[in-house]
Amino acid sequence: MLHHKLISKSHTAILILFFVAALTYATQHALASSNANDDTPAPSSQDIASLESFGKPGEAIDLGLSVSWCEYNIGASDPSDPGLFFGYGDLDGTETSTSYADYPSQDVVGTDRDPAYVYWGQGWRMPTKSEIQELCNRCDWKWTQQNGIEGYLVKGRGGSIFLPVTGQRSGSVVSFDKTRGYYWAGELTTKDRNYAAAIFFYKGNHMVKDYRKCYGFAIRPVKEDF
Repeated sequence: MLHHKLISKSHTAILILFFVAALTYATQHALASSNANDDTPAPSSQDIASLESFGKPGEAIDLGLSVSWCEYNIGASDPSDPGLFFGYGDLDGTETSTSYADYPSQDVVGTDRDPAYVYWGQGWRMPTKSEIQELCNRCDWKWTQQNGIEGYLVKGRGGSIFLPVTGQRSGSVVSFDKTRGYYWAGELTTKDRNYAAAIFFYKGNHMVKDYRKCYGFAIRPVKEDF
């Protein structure tokens, strides 16, 4: 009789263990299925704040060129606002290293290292070297002011855009913020992969030059006309 009770208790214990194991498996399977159906993580508050700091895409201005130009810079809220500084291929504008090794060694136009492409989307991207050269050569540049900020009013065959002075950042030091403008293209030079193309201007002159990719410059996005 005692032996029979021990066997009954043993069977009961086994059934309980089996039930617990089955319940655990079912729960894990349900969670896995749920994750498989929604593999995109919800944005964190930090991600949302980061996106907001880059501003919303402005209007695309047709200058009669191969691409349309945005009415203002990334991180700006109006055309006279210089916006944010970015090192070459610096996605969030926080990289202040002066070491070339901390920046991409390839072109970044339309890639995951292009802030306009990543954060604005909708066809926006950084300009190429040929596109900034086109802007310099085929438009009329007039030195003026908007909201007390100096810069160039750039007029094409269509509309016009205002490029404010921006200054530049080297490491954590900002200079020439009242007198000069620096705007990145998303392409490196062919002669030296430590340099990238950019628009450079001051009162009386504007040009395309090559600069060390560790500098912090502004970005004026473009959009291809379809």
